[in-house]
Amino acid sequence: MTGSSERSRRWRSLFGRIARNDHGNALIITAAALVPLLALVGSGVDMSRAYMAQARLQQACDAASLAGRRVMTGGNLDSNVTSEANKFFNFNFPQGTWNTDPFTPVVKLGTDSTLVITASTRIKTSIMSFFGFTTLPLSVACDAKQDFVNTDIVLVLDTTGSMADKASSGDTDTKIVALRKAVLALYDELSSVQTKLAAAGLRLRYGIVPFSSGINARDAIMAASPSYIVSDSWTYQTRQVAETSPGSVSAYNCTRYYSGGYYVTTTRTCRYFTYGQRSLDVSRYVAGADVDVTPTVGPDSLANPQPRITRWEGCIEERQTSSSITSGSGYSIPSNAYDLDLATIPSSQATRWKPYWPEVEYRPDYGTKPQVACPNAAVTRLKTWTRSDLSSFLDTLNPDGGTYHDNGMIWGARLLARTGIFANDNPETYGAMPVSRQIIYMTDGIIDTGPTLYSTYGMEQWDQRVTGRWTNEDDQTARHNQRFKMMCAATKQMGVSVWVIAFASALTDTLSECATSASQASISANSAGLTTKFVEIGKNIGALRLTK
Repeated sequence: MTGSSERSRRWRSLFGRIARNDHGNALIITAAALVPLLALVGSGVDMSRAYMAQARLQQACDAASLAGRRVMTGGNLDSNVTSEANKFFNFNFPQGTWNTDPFTPVVKLGTDSTLVITASTRIKTSIMSFFGFTTLPLSVACDAKQDFVNTDIVLVLDTTGSMADKASSGDTDTKIVALRKAVLALYDELSSVQTKLAAAGLRLRYGIVPFSSGINARDAIMAASPSYIVSDSWTYQTRQVAETSPGSVSAYNCTRYYSGGYYVTTTRTCRYFTYGQRSLDVSRYVAGADVDVTPTVGPDSLANPQPRITRWEGCIEERQTSSSITSGSGYSIPSNAYDLDLATIPSSQATRWKPYWPEVEYRPDYGTKPQVACPNAAVTRLKTWTRSDLSSFLDTLNPDGGTYHDNGMIWGARLLARTGIFANDNPETYGAMPVSRQIIYMTDGIIDTGPTLYSTYGMEQWDQRVTGRWTNEDDQTARHNQRFKMMCAATKQMGVSVWVIAFASALTDTLSECATSASQASISANSAGLTTKFVEIGKNIGALRLTK
């Protein structure tokens, strides 16, 4: 009989005796059941320990990835990053914790400058070791990347005439002074972020767009290319000299028919001004030279008038627009509306900007000067500012002009566009990290255009570049309002986050809809409220955080 047959016979004999005599069977069965029960309990204990160790190991990994990413410079993995990551890993999970085997975390660089860490070890079992399972495997993976790193902020600031007023009777400052203080408070809130970014080889920049019915954009455009501005001729609503033949008109008739500037010469020639659109040579004006626009018509007593010298202060007339845009036009920008087109590089009369020349502009109806407005402070492209330089710039903000919201939004969007004349200012990444783009749009009033003031679109009652055919001021305002909506939509489609602040003014539906979200549109009733709002926005924009 073989050994196996003998063992089988013995087991059959044992179970046979148990079957014939059941005395003490419960004890035997209980003893037999203890073995799997012990294995079950033991696995529960050891697995619980493994789960706790795994959770602690994951926490250590997360902390290590955050710490390592925080010290990463320019998206590069170096020994400093690896050392910092290992230090935090070992601090939160010292070697041997939970009776684990020694291990070394693996630190590497993933896509988009993401710091990736993996770690593997084994934890020793206690009860399960009696059943041949001496260890259990543990492994973790984690990664960290940095959001809100490179940050570009364009401040679109209303500098219209009403900014010379106070926001409330309780304010000690005018609105323009309050605005200066609020912007500096924003800068102070983000100052530490700017320092940290610079230390990491990244950057925080500001661009500024002071706006009213005028826009001072010459320097920004010229820096991109002088060819982007018309340099030969442009049409203005102006005046020119005309005269009758000698002796054909009396002084009375000259006065009667040629009001607005006339005189009768000694030869009874009536010289006078005619008014209307006229092409003028702008070459010297654009080149920055002094241009004499001394009137050549006047009484004999003013036969030698003082020269009237003009020099371009920097404001521009917008490039060609479309008169097809009305309040019901939707958000699709017409192909010939180059003023709203952020991508087209100027190459023709229609696509170039023109110099704003208030000294030569006259109303055709009465021959009088229109209201003019050219902000002292110029549109400033994205750059890193010191607090002192920013404060000095803000001091040049001068309240004047009407409220053309589309002016502000067009140039705010243009400074941040990754196409067009400032494309080189706006890379998608810098220092191997993405760039967050923000617009803070502050206004103290609803849109308010004027048909007879001289704006970036000429004198609209006569030039009719926006309206096509003059009807009334309500129609003109509605068209500008729609253009503002179009630019808000186009800006958000570029991935720019838009914040809107109505300062001591109603937060209209149009302004609310311009913001990226309802939480990014607000009202500030007084100077203190304006500062608070700018600081709050700064906290949101500057919330440098590491996310997994």
